[in-house]
Amino acid sequence: MFELELNKIYQNIAQKINDTIPVEWDIFYFNAEIYNQEGGVLFFFNTPDRSDEYIYSHDIPDVFNVSEKEYDKTYDELFHLSVELQEIFIKNNQEPWYSFDMIVTSEGKLKIHYGYTKWYQSTFGPNDRVDYFEYKYLGKKPSNENERRKFEEMKEYEEQNKS
Repeated sequence: MFELELNKIYQNIAQKINDTIPVEWDIFYFNAEIYNQEGGVLFFFNTPDRSDEYIYSHDIPDVFNVSEKEYDKTYDELFHLSVELQEIFIKNNQEPWYSFDMIVTSEGKLKIHYGYTKWYQSTFGPNDRVDYFEYKYLGKKPSNENERRKFEEMKEYEEQNKS
């Protein structure tokens, strides 16, 4: 039953993201950070003709002339699905995760990662974590030495604080 509940949420999140992306996409990387029913969600995606360029979900209204109100509604739905996913873990006596990453290809391949690093207890803010997500999953290169050091510190923090 636990697996069925998880799979249903995965499908709902993937479908919601698919419906939100207004163009043909190749792969998307979704991230949710939830703690005490608070947090945020985001995703990046690319297109078949620009596989090395990723579009940030929060830029969809500007880049594709999508209504901000409509995007906010979708954002809220993705957030609530993520909270529901965490609640399924708790209901089934599983350790609640702090971050959830989902990678989906247009062919339907799915990769899931649950993170237990309590980033909210760190000195790394939300923008740092978005940058680190890009570094970790999308191959973002540090723009300078300070950013390189920050990514190394975040990687070390993540390794030392997995649970």
